[in-house]
Amino acid sequence: MSLRWSSLIAIAAVLLVVGIGAALASYFAVRREAHRFLDKQLQQVAVYALDARSLRPAVRSTRNREDDLLVQVWDGADAPMRSTNPAIAIPRSSGTGFSNETVARHDWRVYTLVEGERTVQIAQQIEARTELAEHAALGAVLPIIILIPVAWLFLGLVIYLVMKPLGRIAVTLSARSAADTTPIPVAGVPSEVLPLVTAMNHLLSRLQQTLERQRRFISDAAHELRTPLTALSLQIGNLRPLARGAALNARLDDLEAGARRATHLTNQMLQLARLESGTGELTHKPLDLGALAEACIAHLEPIAKARGLHLSMRRNSEVPLAGDARQLQTLLTNLIDNALHYTPPGGEVTVETVDDGRRGIRITDTGPGLEPELLERVFERFFRAAPQHVEGTGLGLAIARSIAQGHGIALTLANRADRSGLVAELLVSARPDRDIAGGQAEA
Repeated sequence: MSLRWSSLIAIAAVLLVVGIGAALASYFAVRREAHRFLDKQLQQVAVYALDARSLRPAVRSTRNREDDLLVQVWDGADAPMRSTNPAIAIPRSSGTGFSNETVARHDWRVYTLVEGERTVQIAQQIEARTELAEHAALGAVLPIIILIPVAWLFLGLVIYLVMKPLGRIAVTLSARSAADTTPIPVAGVPSEVLPLVTAMNHLLSRLQQTLERQRRFISDAAHELRTPLTALSLQIGNLRPLARGAALNARLDDLEAGARRATHLTNQMLQLARLESGTGELTHKPLDLGALAEACIAHLEPIAKARGLHLSMRRNSEVPLAGDARQLQTLLTNLIDNALHYTPPGGEVTVETVDDGRRGIRITDTGPGLEPELLERVFERFFRAAPQHVEGTGLGLAIARSIAQGHGIALTLANRADRSGLVAELLVSARPDRDIAGGQAEA
């Protein structure tokens, strides 16, 4: 669960508990105050009735409401009772004060005021009092209950605004390439998050130093590996004029082929190391992947003819994107060359542009295909699928996948549905003009 949701749930739970506590406290407090207010009302009516000497028996309430007050007046010890409702007779009390009486199957709250010979009793049904008190208490509690979900909404908005700087940092980091080690801007970062951003900047600084050391190592390794291989090739060339006999020339041919394979393997290993470490200078510019594919086909067509293969191109649409032309040429060359290597003589390799919602390049061959469980493994370094007699280092597809990932291109490999063979697809991102982060190696 995210920090935002954890904070929201925790604070909302606390707010709910506090809100319920406040609602209960308000309910009982208002209910108690309502009963006090009604008692005060009984006292005030009693004082008024005591002073109202003109009160007559005929003057009584014509309404039959349960919350009406019942007024009873005695002008002397033996005087008859005057009442607003003679049908209800509450026993006369001898002293001033409050009491509870049960008359006519109803409970009554009674206030008695005695002054000399005159006695006044004001009564009200307890059921009506309770209803009035409940109504007042619920009126006080209802706003609190309504405000709790409203407070949750405002709380969610506040937490969103507080967490927004973290979201900006996450977006900034996710948009970076693996080689981008520039510090994270600290402007506008909350003080609570600043230590985390500072620690990440220190980590990026150490990562930058590590990448610099790796860059120097790759440069030194390239020099140290290529120099003896170049010298070996030169020495083989110098031995050619001195070679006598077919057997010696055959040995020199094998030695020269081994030197070429070692040089090719060294170059591919260094290229893959640059790609995975994010070292090297790149030039990103808008280009058409279809045009690059045509250039690669022109370069590989003599190889295809020498192997008895038909290599063709169907350019149905443009495939625009921003990227490094040399790397993308390496990507296309590796994929097309891989198809040529595994397609038997007389077969076909077709390259075409596609526009099925996402634009890209599709490379189709008539080779033997692959077992489904090997379709992903062939992108691993040094993994080679059958047939094993085909020359190769097992790095071509690994390099292709690394270049594709660095340019935001989806590279997939699948068996053909209509016949044997493979289909390799390169699908560019939805925004061809996206600013592809630099930092990948040159091809």
